[in-house]
Amino acid sequence: MKISRTSLIQAPADEVWRVLGPNFADAYTWASSIDLSKGRSGPGPAGAPCAGRVCDTELGKFQETLEVYDEIERQLSYTAQGEKMPFFVRRMHNAWTVTPEGADASRVNMTLTVDLAFPFNLLMGLPMRLQLGGVLRKVHEELKYYVEHDGAPHPRKIEAIRRAGLPAGA
Repeated sequence: MKISRTSLIQAPADEVWRVLGPNFADAYTWASSIDLSKGRSGPGPAGAPCAGRVCDTELGKFQETLEVYDEIERQLSYTAQGEKMPFFVRRMHNAWTVTPEGADASRVNMTLTVDLAFPFNLLMGLPMRLQLGGVLRKVHEELKYYVEHDGAPHPRKIEAIRRAGLPAGA
């Protein structure tokens, strides 16, 4: 199953890329679904800031491993493995691309690919598509807000910090 989402962000591509690429490990600063994230050391793609990241979420810890990291093309992709992922999810892969749209705007594309085991792909495909589609929509909204508001987190992220009892700025 593939789910794609594209957004237009009113900021230069380099600003958007800085959040997604060089600051890959710091997704917790802007994404409400991530309570905390940190980079993982080890071998990774050439030029990548880390080999991947570990994310604490309400669905447990996720280990993400960078597979592609391209500063020039502003592309990255990674696989994700969650400790509470259902057994029928064989693989999750996410890819981001940032493309300039003039000097002061960027097109951001995210494609999530989830491989589900048979027959769960038939039984759970639609509910998972709906749930994950909602998550992708929120992620795009929060990224857009964060970049367009000079690093200020989306109100949903501020509320998530409050609910989790995390310190301000976490």
